[in-house]
Amino acid sequence: PMRSAAAILAALASSTVAKNSTKRYEYNIVMVGDIHDDLAAVERLRRRLRKQSRAYQMLLCTGDLTSMRHSDAAGAAKPSSVTETNAYVRRAGKVAAALNDLAPLVYFVPGALDPLGLYDADPKRKFPPGYPRNAHGVVEAVTEGLWVAGWGGSTAPFEFTKSGTRRRANETAEHGWDGAWSQYPYDEREAARRQLPWRKRLLNLPAADAAILLTHAGPDGSGTTVVTGRDADSIERPGEVRARPLHAGSPALGELLAQKKAQARVVLHVHGRAHAAAGVARVGAALVVNPGSLRYTNTYASATLAELRTFEEDGTVLHSEWRVSRVAIADVADASADAPDDTEGLVSPPKLFLLVLAFSIAVVVGAGLYARARHEGRQPRVCASRPLGEPRSPPPSPMAIRTKSRSSTDSESGL
Repeated sequence: PMRSAAAILAALASSTVAKNSTKRYEYNIVMVGDIHDDLAAVERLRRRLRKQSRAYQMLLCTGDLTSMRHSDAAGAAKPSSVTETNAYVRRAGKVAAALNDLAPLVYFVPGALDPLGLYDADPKRKFPPGYPRNAHGVVEAVTEGLWVAGWGGSTAPFEFTKSGTRRRANETAEHGWDGAWSQYPYDEREAARRQLPWRKRLLNLPAADAAILLTHAGPDGSGTTVVTGRDADSIERPGEVRARPLHAGSPALGELLAQKKAQARVVLHVHGRAHAAAGVARVGAALVVNPGSLRYTNTYASATLAELRTFEEDGTVLHSEWRVSRVAIADVADASADAPDDTEGLVSPPKLFLLVLAFSIAVVVGAGLYARARHEGRQPRVCASRPLGEPRSPPPSPMAIRTKSRSSTDSESGL
């Protein structure tokens, strides 16, 4: 009985495998951030991506499209003048429009140097097709089983003193650049409070689905949020190493990403803010990517998100498994991923024109000679083809030629 039961189970398992099919789908994603009005940098990236054989289905921008300076927000930021805000909204719009040429689907979140108007948009608004999508406060389905959840803004970076206490980064005069770090449009407490509805939607996604987190500040605890060099804008020449690294990540986002439900759903977390901390890290199972600054570090990131989708015999999706199969940080000037030049060895257009012209002239001249020969009654001699492999007839010997010549002469003279 045990053997027969095992045989039945084995037969059932094999029939299930035969009926179900698994297909692999790939989504290529390009990631940029901290553009700060540099439209020329966006154009350089566009030209670089056009040279690559890989096509990108989605672009994620981590914020700071423009460079509007703000004072620290205490709680929530107060509105700036309408004229100034509108001017920077237009500048941010130009950058978003330029990014829209790089991929069919574009998501961005506002950064700490973007205008307050980008934070006031309704998260339930509908975007027209082909338009850049402001993901701040949004949890939106990209395709079946895949979501994008976005949160903009940054809280104040901090560092640890020798005694181990935490202090604001701009409370020290050791690095003059640090005074530029600001928290906007919310401080840490206000940001955590406002995130609650957004967090709830994210953590209550179907357990089998995957989510991409897109934020400006990264999760505290990830190496992609820690600035270790004096110059926070430079990767290659950051200057002296800081005695106390600067932590630019958000503790609230770090706590969110560490939760069990987030670990089960977040397959990729993309953020910006810390230019010189560009790189790849993991917080638990979640992959964290900081593409750097398109303006200051001249870098971007790309990834391939793979989906293994299992279907029933009738085409119904049983389940999907998502994973990042490839991720890379690259300099915009790096040509190693470019497709090979298919024009090598081809005839240039001017040479091709001359060849066609010469061939046409030869055809016309040949046709004229053929017509003239027919008109004069001299048909061109056509040689009968000899079957392939047939031996040639041996040439007549000199003796036979002389004998034939002599007999012909004799007969003509009557002798």
